[in-house]
Amino acid sequence: MRVAVINMASHADRRAATAGLLGEAGIEFDFFPAIRGEDAISKSLFDRIDEHEFLLNTGRNITAGEIGCYASHRALWRKCAKENRPYVIMEDDFRLLDSFEAALSVSRSIIGSAGFIRLQTDLRAKKCEVTRIDGFVLSRFTKPPHGLMCYCISPDTARRFVAATCVLVEPVDIFTKKYWDHGQPMYVLTPHAVTASTYHSTTTITGRKKATKPLAVAAHRFLRKIGLHIRRWRFNWRLRHDRNLIADNWLGLESAAKSAEQLMTQPASRYNRRTSPARAVK
Repeated sequence: MRVAVINMASHADRRAATAGLLGEAGIEFDFFPAIRGEDAISKSLFDRIDEHEFLLNTGRNITAGEIGCYASHRALWRKCAKENRPYVIMEDDFRLLDSFEAALSVSRSIIGSAGFIRLQTDLRAKKCEVTRIDGFVLSRFTKPPHGLMCYCISPDTARRFVAATCVLVEPVDIFTKKYWDHGQPMYVLTPHAVTASTYHSTTTITGRKKATKPLAVAAHRFLRKIGLHIRRWRFNWRLRHDRNLIADNWLGLESAAKSAEQLMTQPASRYNRRTSPARAVK
């Protein structure tokens, strides 16, 4: 399992802090040079960047930093899929907790079945316990949090995510949290392995502010939010009522993944279907 940390070349302080933390913990890792939003656009790393869909999904206009952040995670998903081995993907604003090394060991043993395991702390999230492994509780989110500071992903899930994100319509962490659309359940290990460092308060993604929206756009966003809650409820209900999930063991986790695949036979379709070439940014 490979550990990769996304870091901008200009942020030498973050790079040094990351190297110190992981080096002290004895963790082998590689830096991945963060992709600038302007480069992602000029190199056509996405088929389209749909500004109108982004506005409907977030209530604001897209920024270059968000494009670059998305492109960086997506590039690592591609590497994960190509190398056919699981990745731990981290952003450079983390602080390690005492359980980090043990969490990596547990993640390595189960990521093939889980597909996606979040390792960072979460706020205002809801989850249900699936099983217990070597002192950790593995839970499945029923209301997932924002953020992609640290997570483990399998090659199969990476392939699905790459296929589902040819068109950029929302921030990357919003895409991953919408398990009801892409069909991959979101799991989390507790005790958490990573939390935010002081760098987290000085985000590298700037310029985010709510846009002034016409009434029609505001109404569309309201209806879209209702649809989002309905799809999430339906997905959670189906998994919760799967008889195979009653047993608190590893077979339950595998059953959850199979149930998710049955719910979402074409995980990329929702994202590609709702985009409009006329509003795309090349």
